[in-house]
Amino acid sequence: LCLMWRVGNLRKSHLVEAHVRAQLLKSRTTAEGEFIPLDHVDIDVGFDTGVDRIFLVSPITIVHGINEDSPFYDMSKQDFETAGFEIVVILEGMVEATAMTTQCRSSYLAGEILWGHCFEPVLFEEKNYYKVDYSHFHKTYEVPSTPLCSARELAEKKDNESSSNSFCYENEVAMMDKEE
Repeated sequence: LCLMWRVGNLRKSHLVEAHVRAQLLKSRTTAEGEFIPLDHVDIDVGFDTGVDRIFLVSPITIVHGINEDSPFYDMSKQDFETAGFEIVVILEGMVEATAMTTQCRSSYLAGEILWGHCFEPVLFEEKNYYKVDYSHFHKTYEVPSTPLCSARELAEKKDNESSSNSFCYENEVAMMDKEE
């Protein structure tokens, strides 16, 4: 399973040295009983490997693989629907023409996450060039084979099964604005 979102640059000038960060914001109670109203947890989008650095000439889909290190590892579809958290995504880079740093932020509430959806393509090949169709930017389609269980449960099922199983392990969870 993975969580994904799409970013794009609508400016006339390019962004250079662009990179993406994401954080999970939620309240929690510590083992000592202390209530933390706004806990920040980094969401891995490739910072350690450099995958967070992007070449943004066309829209790109950012992917967070939900593994044992992910804050979403124990969350099923039902958990996503009822959870009280927010994901903040930050795209930062330098405007090519001015070398000024710019930053764009977007946030997604748990209820805005579409479980088992993929983004529709936005990049199409014409005769001698590629064309970006931004009318498809927020559009998704459902992947019916996406399991409803958590990534942990999926991993445990995989470990317990000796034969090949029918689950698709690379299905996506897409985020979009409610206004779209």
